[in-house]
Amino acid sequence: MFVEFNYQPVLEDYNKDGSLKIESVLKILENSGNAHSDKAGDSILDRSQKKLAWVLTDWKIKIDEYPKYGDKIVAKTWSQSVTQIFNVSRDFEFYCNGKICITGTTRWVVLDLTTGRPCKIEKNLIAKYEPEDKSVFEEVKLAKIPAVQEFSFEKEIQTRRSDIDFNDHVHNLTYLDYALEVLPEQVYNAHNFSLLRITYKSPVKAGEKITAKYAFAEDSHIVYIFGGEGELKTQLQFVQ
Repeated sequence: MFVEFNYQPVLEDYNKDGSLKIESVLKILENSGNAHSDKAGDSILDRSQKKLAWVLTDWKIKIDEYPKYGDKIVAKTWSQSVTQIFNVSRDFEFYCNGKICITGTTRWVVLDLTTGRPCKIEKNLIAKYEPEDKSVFEEVKLAKIPAVQEFSFEKEIQTRRSDIDFNDHVHNLTYLDYALEVLPEQVYNAHNFSLLRITYKSPVKAGEKITAKYAFAEDSHIVYIFGGEGELKTQLQFVQ
């Protein structure tokens, strides 16, 4: 099942040069996925109330062109067939004025919110999404984000109440906001990332103080987000 999501951007979706923010790109793709879940009869909120949740483990987004203010935006999404019992992939095509400008993929697991452990993804659940035999990227397994031992800059960040989602942990898109806070000013202001990778290791809970650390490695801007006890929470890679 292919699902198209028409999005009408608002002013806060744009940088001051009129280009769509990278944060807004992810928000649009996420909302297209939610529309697919609703169409499949698998309400995200209903599932959460049953103490089960789709949990995102990875993003890979390739950006060829950023839409500009006034452009018509449509996101297309679909699920792939399950090749492993504990995770599934969702792919995206992002259209600007009828032309594909962004492609992406995500990896998901079903998490038991009571035990904190992944569950086997049942075939009847995936069948609701009517998987498609199509992938936007050739690689089956996503490349790992470069390992970093030394960082050139770091910043402590206090989580806010508004960062917490209905699963009682920091919403997945908010980690991108944290990472943008620690990027060098000139990198952040350029608004020209061509590739974004995110890998989530463990969730940040309400009230936690985290530390975002930055390094430049392998021609990429790398950000690691650590919890209050020094445990790695999330890795992000930005390529310009």
